[in-house]
Amino acid sequence: MNILSTVSQFMMLAADETTAFRSIEYDTPDTGWGWLLLLGGLALVLALSIRTIWKDAFQLPLFWRCWLTGLRLAVLIALIVIVFNPHERTQKMSFRPSRVAVLVDTSLSMRHPNQLVPANASSPASRNVPSRMEAIEKLLADSPLIADLQKKHQVSIYTFDQALKGPHHVYQREAKTGTAPPDKTADGETAKAEAEVDWNTLLQPQGLETRLGELLGQLIREINGSTLSGIIVATDGASNAGTDLLSANEAAKEAKVRLITLGVGSPTRPANLQVSKIIAPTDVQFGDAFEITALLQAVGMPGKNITLELLKKLPGDAEPTVVDSREILLPTEDGLPLDIKFERTPAEEGEINYVIRVRGNQLAQDANAMDNELEHTVNVFSRPTRVLVIAGGPMRDYRFARTMLFRHPSIKSDVWLQSAPPGVSQDADQLLYEFPARADLFEYDVVLAFDVNWSLLTDEQMLNLNEWVSSGGGGIVMVAGDVFTPRLSQESDKFQPILELYPVFINSFVRDYLDQEATQIRRIEWPQAGLDAGFLMLTDDPATSKELWETFPGLYRCYPSNGAKAAATVYAHFPDPKTQTEHGFSILMASQYYGEGRCFYLGSPEMWRLRSVDEDYYDRFWTKLIRNVGQGRTRRGTKRGTLILERDEYVLGQTVSVRVRLLDPEFQPLVQESVPMEVIDPRGRPLVPNLLLMQDRNRPGEYTASFRASLPGKYRFNVTVPNSKGQVVEGSLNVLLPRLEDESLSQNVKGLKELARDTGGSYLTLEEADTIPALLPDQGEEFLVDERLKTLWDQAWVFFLIAGLLATEWLTRKLFKLS
Repeated sequence: MNILSTVSQFMMLAADETTAFRSIEYDTPDTGWGWLLLLGGLALVLALSIRTIWKDAFQLPLFWRCWLTGLRLAVLIALIVIVFNPHERTQKMSFRPSRVAVLVDTSLSMRHPNQLVPANASSPASRNVPSRMEAIEKLLADSPLIADLQKKHQVSIYTFDQALKGPHHVYQREAKTGTAPPDKTADGETAKAEAEVDWNTLLQPQGLETRLGELLGQLIREINGSTLSGIIVATDGASNAGTDLLSANEAAKEAKVRLITLGVGSPTRPANLQVSKIIAPTDVQFGDAFEITALLQAVGMPGKNITLELLKKLPGDAEPTVVDSREILLPTEDGLPLDIKFERTPAEEGEINYVIRVRGNQLAQDANAMDNELEHTVNVFSRPTRVLVIAGGPMRDYRFARTMLFRHPSIKSDVWLQSAPPGVSQDADQLLYEFPARADLFEYDVVLAFDVNWSLLTDEQMLNLNEWVSSGGGGIVMVAGDVFTPRLSQESDKFQPILELYPVFINSFVRDYLDQEATQIRRIEWPQAGLDAGFLMLTDDPATSKELWETFPGLYRCYPSNGAKAAATVYAHFPDPKTQTEHGFSILMASQYYGEGRCFYLGSPEMWRLRSVDEDYYDRFWTKLIRNVGQGRTRRGTKRGTLILERDEYVLGQTVSVRVRLLDPEFQPLVQESVPMEVIDPRGRPLVPNLLLMQDRNRPGEYTASFRASLPGKYRFNVTVPNSKGQVVEGSLNVLLPRLEDESLSQNVKGLKELARDTGGSYLTLEEADTIPALLPDQGEEFLVDERLKTLWDQAWVFFLIAGLLATEWLTRKLFKLS
């Protein structure tokens, strides 16, 4: 049926742009044939009705004949009106405004300069290039972009980095012509609030990563609809986490959403010099020399001269002071790593903060001055290193090393010469005549084992030694010899706890080789790992040390081995063809981490020959070796506790796992449900609530906990060992800002163009931002809010009217006796 309607009322409500319509409608035939049948039928009914009335009342006067005819026609007309079903339709229509979303990148890469620093920049003013975020802020706050968009669209502001945030503000579309101004409506306060947006606070670069593809796809899913005109993405395009940009492009094309990418930052990679890493020990014995290595990486600064400074800051110092500096010529090849070494010998105990800083006039074009310095903390301790020296016999290496250790001011050494009867004099702080008890063993930091007769140890003592290394963090140096070392492989089941400590496989078929007289001296063969090992350097200069080892005449004999274990590091080989196997030459030096401790293997007892070059080199070799293998004990702070961290440096936001191994007064694993740990954050405040270390059911004596590193800087840990009279296990770690946002300093123009491709949008620069409104059509639409139908004939008076007409006709006919 067709609907004929007549608009009877129109109203516009400016506040919500709602329109009301009221109309009278009728049900009518849909086609011409329908109308023909309807009108034909009505004409036939009317004709028959008139004919019948005139025929029945032909004897009556003309007036009464017309009266009866009029009554019948009135009834028929009323019925005809009911057939057309007259009804009133009331409708309310509302208007959905076109929408535009502005998505702004707030990751840390937006703090970088928006343009390249001029090549001739010399004054601070000429180097003061606005950041990428400052350029975006100026566009949104000072340009007419948002006002122009408001003429057709509702504008919503979103931000993103590692998460999507917003909408922070929604700018309403300008009201239609002829309506009340927005600030005079009931919603007038909105316009005032929009004018007071604090862009500087809202647009602060703070995100540690950029999930552009992932979060843009999320925004498309959240706000997509028929009125969405498009999304403006203001970013440098440096997406370094989450899904790739292609996924967001596909989501936009599928949802038919226009993407306009507004690129910031220079498309040319800017010049930059960064201190990428500091390599240095975290714990150093007072008086020992150590090395600080700074790794530099430069881009766009070929052949320039810079100054690299080493600064030191002690507790209580307001500012660090320069203690060393180097003039560096940067390499001509971009991105080539450059390592600069500084030698230090601490003259004070405690915690020392060292800062590596780059300075120089050549850094005027440096795009990121925030990566020009890096900090590292070294803990200098003065507790003497306790060494237990065990020898199967009075070999020369044992005698020279024993005497050197006894004279060393920061080493206390006890000696057990297994072949010596009681009363024999030895250079030592204490003479032993048997392997120490478990509690006494855990007082030592390092064990030097010179071709030890392991059969003099009981099974329990061998297990104690194994546990002292693995659980107690002890360091052991095992020197192979011709007398007792062969027994290890010949009785492997008996000496299994000892063999597990060796980083190499001991050869059992060596008797023929050992029985032969060694007549030829051979130089040591050094792989790269040996040349790079700082604890094996005879001087502070790597080049000089290498020359000294090359001039060292060498050794006559090395115990044969069958290769290194999987986790071992090989530092030196002994190139004797007689001992060469399918695994290569015999291993002279190798080490491995075993649990919390470290094991070092020395395949020859002839290192005393190093004294022929210089006695100081021999002393330095043993001193640095002992310091290296004993790190697991000397940095502990207490004999009854070990703080175990997966690493010394974490990235902000990562979860830090802390493990503590504790012993009771008998040096057995401590067993209780939990142990409290105090954590001090980089601001010097305790972590609230305090960390509670829970017992690890699978590892007796070990307790674990974890927390999220929410602040950059140094975290400190303190655990008081239960029933220890105040012994404290201490430790620390550094939380660094991630460098993801500093890896790409140029604008990803290609990625931003690909992001907008085939979406109906476009890639634009900041200078082209004024063309954005023309690219976004008005997608506003009207929609039905409410509709009501009211039947006009279905009322009591209509029925009374029809009934009255019929009753009047019937009475008239009765009066004239027509029926």
